[in-house]
Amino acid sequence: MREYKKIMQEEKTEFELSGLDADELGFMRADERRAAMEAAGLNPDEYDF
Repeated sequence: MREYKKIMQEEKTEFELSGLDADELGFMRADERRAAMEAAGLNPDEYDF
């Protein structure tokens, strides 16, 4: 079980690695959110907020 937890902690999504906070993005206007995601190198069309 310990190994499984360690593997899960090591596997992070592109979104998590971007440093963005999903809760914070959820409170932004759509155009602000899109700009923040593009600035972080993400494709905003791939995420649903």
